[in-house]
Amino acid sequence: MVSIVSEGSEQTAWKSRIAAFATAAWPALLTFVVVVAAWEWAIAAWQVPSYLMPAPSGIWQAIWFNHGSIFSQAAITGGEAIVGFVIGSVLGALLGIAFAYSTIMSRALLPYVIAANTIPVVGIAPIIILWLGNGVSSKIAVTALLSFFPLALNMMKGLQSYDRTIMDVFHVAAASSWQRFLKMRLPSALPYVFVGLKLNVTFSVIGAIVAEFVQADRGLGFVIMSSYKNLNMPRLWAAMAVSAVMGVILFAVVARLERIAIPWHSSMRDPSL
Repeated sequence: MVSIVSEGSEQTAWKSRIAAFATAAWPALLTFVVVVAAWEWAIAAWQVPSYLMPAPSGIWQAIWFNHGSIFSQAAITGGEAIVGFVIGSVLGALLGIAFAYSTIMSRALLPYVIAANTIPVVGIAPIIILWLGNGVSSKIAVTALLSFFPLALNMMKGLQSYDRTIMDVFHVAAASSWQRFLKMRLPSALPYVFVGLKLNVTFSVIGAIVAEFVQADRGLGFVIMSSYKNLNMPRLWAAMAVSAVMGVILFAVVARLERIAIPWHSSMRDPSL
């Protein structure tokens, strides 16, 4: 009897989740359908050649007929993006903590970090590839460099945005520095941290593809460049579409982790975020 009641409760919970997801997702799905339909109609109405702009149906055919090679190259790019994202995020978080706790360090290094972040990745990528070679490590390094800065700034800002009243309570309770960090400043910083992580995860895909543009014989960046040289625009757009889907999936994973980590935050009340 208990198991039947429990099973019914689980089914109700799943139905509620599906209904909430459908409510949150239908505007985006409707926009997608409208844009794709208008795109398909415009290409057919104006008879635009595929080498200038392929129709969505042509891009879908390119994905369908080349799915083996495109998805295997996407796996390479995705691996580089994820590893670079993790390394860049860890380094960015550590630097953000250092900046939040050391005014001298932030004043000494922050201007140079900002300056380094303004350097176009297409300019720095050849140098990194020259240093590290044409292997995966150079692509990961470029990705980590691009996904480093947002988390450093957001971590610093989040750790500085704690409630002074709560800090007084910890002071009265004679809490240690580690206890103040772990139980007060870090929880207050988590909303900022996840903003940085969501930026980082999209930048990581861009960084991996740009690094593959410069010099690579595999990955989606290589597919895009080789398709451009051969004027195979449907295949080029297919690779870009797969990279866009990859970015959305990685963003959704981070957003899901955010919901698990900070369910108490007011931004989590909006299911579309």
